Amino acid sequence: MSAIPTLSRLKALARRFIGREDGIAAVETALLTPVLLTLFLGCSETWFLIRTHFQAAQMASTTADVVARYKAVTSADVAAIFSVSSQVMGAQDFNDKGTVVLTSIATDDKGKATVAWQCTGGQPGNVSRIGRAGQAAKIPGGLALDKNDNLIVAEVFYKYTPILGWKAPGVTLAYKTALFRPRLGDLTAAPGC
Repeated sequence: MSAIPTLSRLKALARRFIGREDGIAAVETALLTPVLLTLFLGCSETWFLIRTHFQAAQMASTTADVVARYKAVTSADVAAIFSVSSQVMGAQDFNDKGTVVLTSIATDDKGKATVAWQCTGGQPGNVSRIGRAGQAAKIPGGLALDKNDNLIVAEVFYKYTPILGWKAPGVTLAYKTALFRPRLGDLTAAPGC
């Protein structure tokens, strides 16, 4: 017998494998599983990122709204509001990865907007995009204030860490703002925080 199989033996072997159907499901599963797993993980990561942005927006809105309801605000009030509003964020690690900046913007009789005061809670390091106390204010969205008007702005910064460790440029910092006009007082006196 020859060590090299003959052509007829190769044909018989090929016909035997071609006619079999008992491994088709296993092959299809092996081919589709990585694709489906990648799709599932990508959708999960996207959902967590969208949820983080939504919760940051809710936290900013809640913080600014609650402060705008005060007639006068103290540093103890601001600390309590920061504590409760971080629970709105729903992130257990907000104090480690997040910052909330509360700003009062006041306009003078000429309509010039300046930052009356600011309070910061959470992780230090994020700088307000509105400005610093005593400086000209950059009002988000180009909102125009009237003369002798006042505005409360809450900014929320949250450093989102992807669950799977993926790094997507430009989407790791969730930044949201909310603006409210004070309802009962002008809130231009600094609370001492």
